[in-house]
Amino acid sequence: MGCSSSKSETVHVKDPARSRQTDQENLNQYQKIDEHARKAPNSVKNSTEELVNYMSSVSKDPRLLTRGFFIWISENIRYDVDGYFERAKKAPCDAESVMKGGSTVCEGYANVMELLCRHAGVPVKKISGYAKGYGHSAANPITLETDTNHAWNAVQLEGKWYLLDSTWGAGHLDTTNSFQKEFEEFYFLTDPKHFISTHFPYMDKNMEESKKWQLLAKPISLEQFNKNVKYKPTAFKLGAQAVSHPQGYVEMKNELQMTFKSVGKEDIVYSARLMLKEENILQQKPNATFGYPENGLFKLLIHPPKSGTYRMNVFGQGESEGKLQGIPELMEYTINCTEVKEKDFEYPISYTAAGSEKTILHEPLRGKLPANKEVKFRVSAPHLQHVMVGDTYLEKSGTMFSGNVKTDTAGQKIGLYGTRGDKYGKLQGLYAFHTV
Repeated sequence: MGCSSSKSETVHVKDPARSRQTDQENLNQYQKIDEHARKAPNSVKNSTEELVNYMSSVSKDPRLLTRGFFIWISENIRYDVDGYFERAKKAPCDAESVMKGGSTVCEGYANVMELLCRHAGVPVKKISGYAKGYGHSAANPITLETDTNHAWNAVQLEGKWYLLDSTWGAGHLDTTNSFQKEFEEFYFLTDPKHFISTHFPYMDKNMEESKKWQLLAKPISLEQFNKNVKYKPTAFKLGAQAVSHPQGYVEMKNELQMTFKSVGKEDIVYSARLMLKEENILQQKPNATFGYPENGLFKLLIHPPKSGTYRMNVFGQGESEGKLQGIPELMEYTINCTEVKEKDFEYPISYTAAGSEKTILHEPLRGKLPANKEVKFRVSAPHLQHVMVGDTYLEKSGTMFSGNVKTDTAGQKIGLYGTRGDKYGKLQGLYAFHTV
């Protein structure tokens, strides 16, 4: 997709980078060059020499120059969405045209970075290959007969090679297929162990040579790349890890349980969204997933309302972050459900407080409750003093609350609430059900 690749200069890999420098000291070091790059006058677009000289006026250090180029590209080049979707003539991909026109696809982004680095004397490699980007589905494995669909760069700094992706660092396509300019720090000198989650080099139909540019001590195969779950940058930042299902394509019947864990500094509050894919249209299915923390893991139950192919996005945030307006995405799955015994099944609605209070709903695990019937409720809540269903308080025994509650007539909402203080204190909504 995009422009065709041109063969770039071969750079011999002697010492692959094994880690990405992300500490606050480096970010502080970048602050001056970042501000300088963002304030660059329009005149530097006319000439590679002018832009390199402009950046060099702040520093001639190769790392800082590369950083300045990365920031400038993210600020001044927009993804050619109309050309990519063939709604208009494609913008050019040669570096000088991209710099002047300010629009291109991934090939053009990589060409600009390559040209700027070469002019500044920074060893650079343009890499082409496969990326799990727009339109990717784990249900459709990439083969060596598949055309490569992305381009990025490697740069050599202080004798080691590092990976960066100027395209993904500049922004992303949203659900309306529009380009959203949003700088992503993650794609500058990315740890190769994380980069390989979404980027697989394949150049000149030479797999052995291409594997070197994974910059891994033990490169993975294309088959393994296809199988691995698609992690998003925030997953690595938080230390989110898929435990039970590390592969991105999952086959299931009826109900599935998945587990996740945090290998970071704090626990993660997870959530998920399940969307049915029919004729390339995604339809969100509410209350088709249900999660809770247990024994250091986060368990996620999935029960599709009917058989079919689904995309499931997993979201999460650190416990200390409070309620965010938009919870970041962590990873993406393709789920093929071949059989569903209970049609139109729904889990209870789970509110934010259920996660932050570490509650576990043991029963009922159905969002639809029979009307005018006694239903048993059991919920463990280590931080709460009182739990009630509607107007009925559940009996407490240790951290477990339980009791039988008679439901209302059909079509009524039933809330499950809790409080840390006395029973007349402020109640937090934990779960919601409705009668049928």
